[in-house]
Amino acid sequence: MKTQPNDVVAEYLREVDQRLAGIPVLQRRELLNDLAAHIAAEQAERNLASEGEIIEVLERLGSPEVVAAAAHEEAGTRFTPPPARSRNKTWLIAAIIAGAVVLVLFLCAFLAFTGRDSSVEGPAQPAVTADAPSPTT
Repeated sequence: MKTQPNDVVAEYLREVDQRLAGIPVLQRRELLNDLAAHIAAEQAERNLASEGEIIEVLERLGSPEVVAAAAHEEAGTRFTPPPARSRNKTWLIAAIIAGAVVLVLFLCAFLAFTGRDSSVEGPAQPAVTADAPSPTT
């Protein structure tokens, strides 16, 4: 699924808005409107159409965390970053499962390799030498 430049801008503004919790609503709206207007002006002035060009504009503005932290500092409120996303946990679980699968495959291959040697038929018998007494005497 290909994203549109407007989708990228909307997601950026949504992420900034989520991090502005604690700032009065009117200040939040004003900041978000200013950001949207700035992005739209950049698009129009520079005739930006591709997603990559829009992302460059957003990167120059700063990450949603940086923008929100600056807004909190200006408003005199405390910035609390949002909790880590659950997809980080999903990645960790997937890595653990993949590691377990590799370990099981290695163990199976090891057991198959060591169990394949069928030339030995029981415990080894000691060699009889001329100096040793015969077991029958």
